[in-house]
Amino acid sequence: MDPNNCKILLEAIDCRSLSKVAQEHGYTPSGISHMISGLEAEVGFPLFVRSRQGVTPTANCLKLTPALREML
Repeated sequence: MDPNNCKILLEAIDCRSLSKVAQEHGYTPSGISHMISGLEAEVGFPLFVRSRQGVTPTANCLKLTPALREML
């Protein structure tokens, strides 16, 4: 896992918005969505439930969070 993508993932978990993360890092929301999709393909399960209100981390995503925070 790319450390930058992991950092993006953790920020999306914290703020629950891919658009906010995109704005903070100078990406488009679509670019962040592609990063998350790549991570989902890498781990083999969905990381977020997406809705108009933002994103909600899945149970499996939340299980990864402590290890990712420790890694970074």
